[in-house]
Amino acid sequence: MHIAFILVDQFSLFALACISEPLRVANRLSGEHLFEFSFVTDTGKPATASNGMKIDADYRIDTCPDDYQTFIVVSGFDPYEHASHELYAELRRLAANGYSLGGVDTGAQLLIKAGVMSGQRTTMHWEAASSFKEGHPTVQVVPERFLIEENRISSSGGLSSLDMMLNIIWASHSYELAADVAEQFMYHRILGANDSQRMKLRNRLMTTNRKLIKAVSLMEDNLTSNLSIREIAEKALVSQRELERLFAKELNTTPKKYYRKLRLEHARQLLHQTEMSVLEVSLACGFSSAAYLSAIYKDEFGIQPSKDRGLLLAP
Repeated sequence: MHIAFILVDQFSLFALACISEPLRVANRLSGEHLFEFSFVTDTGKPATASNGMKIDADYRIDTCPDDYQTFIVVSGFDPYEHASHELYAELRRLAANGYSLGGVDTGAQLLIKAGVMSGQRTTMHWEAASSFKEGHPTVQVVPERFLIEENRISSSGGLSSLDMMLNIIWASHSYELAADVAEQFMYHRILGANDSQRMKLRNRLMTTNRKLIKAVSLMEDNLTSNLSIREIAEKALVSQRELERLFAKELNTTPKKYYRKLRLEHARQLLHQTEMSVLEVSLACGFSSAAYLSAIYKDEFGIQPSKDRGLLLAP
């Protein structure tokens, strides 16, 4: 099985390790050359990871040997800023010629931008998924840790990429080999695609109070509709006064401030990851106007939303 990893500048070195090291270890443990993998770039020149390390390219994408039938894009923050016209053209060429394509971390976003995911499902990091869907309502972004489809694969980032590769080793060879590889990394359970991307709320909040967990869950599920604190309290089966007491005791804040901060963080993701205007973002996050969003956004982040934008489009 020949796999080429397409490195885009500012890629995640952790993501690259999670998808390449399991293949190296599988070869060593099996005593066979089961997997061949190489690092490629659109120019053939080294790629720079987000931590500043440079990785040499074995090939330019278009000179990669014909034995390579799977190409996986590895990228990181601001993927559009670092993707070239040549990269998009090569992805379209590979798709047209029937190659299998994949993306880890933000790699799926580049596949979508290249137009090679028509009718395909994909997954991406939970932090990027909600804002990405706002700007791409026709794209099927699902919450799985990873997806292994007929000729498209994707992972949501972090350790989900390791899980994806362990499942590929399992499917192409054996569970025993995949389990042995996992043990080499002191990884005691191979997670499946349907396992949750995120830590459970009780662990994130460091609380076992079910009413508080329910209230925060309602807030996270309603970042665009702006429920009243009274509505949240009613749905969590607790009085508003008791809910305020729980937030003060467990989270050292008020329900209103906590909910507003969640919505502001969502607004920031939309600004960084979509082309939506400040007005569109304010409406999408349940704020009454762009002016109101600008005022509270600056209080929270120390910068006007109009100046706090990420680059969405490739040059």
